[in-house]
Amino acid sequence: MQIKRYEVLDIKEAIKLIKRDLGEDAVIISTRQVNKSEEFGFFGKPFLEVVAAVDYNEEISVNGKEDNDKKLNYDLITPLYDDIKFLKDNFESIVEDKVIFVLNSKFDEVKSILDEIRFSVDSLKKEKYSSKIIDEELFSYLDRLGFDRRISVKLNDIFFKDLVLKNFTPNEKIEYFLKFFKKLIERRLEKKTALTSTIDGKLLISLTGNNGVGKTSTAAKLCAKYIFEKNKHVSLCSLDILKVSSNEALKNYAKKLKIEFVSIKNPEEFKYFISNADSDIIIIDSFGVNHNNLYQLNNLAKFFDIYKGKIKNSLLLSAQTKSHDAMRIYKSFNNKIGLNSLIITKVDESYSIGNLAGIFLQSDLTIDYLTNGENVPENIEEAKLDNLYSLFFPKPEI
Repeated sequence: MQIKRYEVLDIKEAIKLIKRDLGEDAVIISTRQVNKSEEFGFFGKPFLEVVAAVDYNEEISVNGKEDNDKKLNYDLITPLYDDIKFLKDNFESIVEDKVIFVLNSKFDEVKSILDEIRFSVDSLKKEKYSSKIIDEELFSYLDRLGFDRRISVKLNDIFFKDLVLKNFTPNEKIEYFLKFFKKLIERRLEKKTALTSTIDGKLLISLTGNNGVGKTSTAAKLCAKYIFEKNKHVSLCSLDILKVSSNEALKNYAKKLKIEFVSIKNPEEFKYFISNADSDIIIIDSFGVNHNNLYQLNNLAKFFDIYKGKIKNSLLLSAQTKSHDAMRIYKSFNNKIGLNSLIITKVDESYSIGNLAGIFLQSDLTIDYLTNGENVPENIEEAKLDNLYSLFFPKPEI
């Protein structure tokens, strides 16, 4: 019996490789989902581990005197025992794409057969590469979507590490890469936490960022969202006393929603408002800050110092922000007030948000919301797998 192990992205790929290597008579004897941790920390590259076998007529040596080229490999035999037990317990449910996973009904007999299995050296070898795989077709594709080349290289190194795709076309490689990235988005979204009260039973959410990213309109949209969709009692305040028109717009909107609105002038007024507001959630529209201006950053920090670690600070970034600028903005605000989440604004003005892949992958921020226009409250939606994926990798324009 010849046995061969594969690491693939899905069962269709496994079937193709099994038929090529072992022929039409081969059968799959085990499958197992495998996640390999990689350099981005919480990410893991998801693969399906498939073990297939085919009978052959060569006499099997059991006296311990095998040729040097063909030796028993007990490191590979041992993991099969768990696979066999899993298959035995779940045999009836494991059928996919007309492939019947065959299992001997007697587990003890299977174990005894495995003790006699000899793996050829050829089936155990993995191809080693003296240099990293560079896929220019993939790089060109990511370049068009705005990905920073350094991020593309890092993703390429992680995705293609120990993965042999020599017989696949450039389009097929890109297709498998997209599946990999989609899994990364899914993992990041799993880190989103439910809303929790932080100060006297109230949740504080501040909207911070550079001038012109849409903090005021986003504050109004969030108020409506929490009131009408989550049935929360909301209060609204603005720290931006210099923008009279923005404050007047928020005041009028708060009046329509019949919620409390206050324009805050200093940290003392801010503390008083937080302590006395009668609401479940307080939305804070902070004043615009140039992330390169240390004086402005310090002034913003004065408002939040007393509540440091108790306010959910959401950084707003325009979908058009350059990759390098996005990381600088993140580091500036995070060092001064600490950040918890990201809201991407103006996504309707950008073809792709590949330029934000760096901050998405390298920071610990979760993406909470996406805004796509000025209409309140319509133009805001929660960040989910499908809408984030379609923003990173939009369908080609016809």
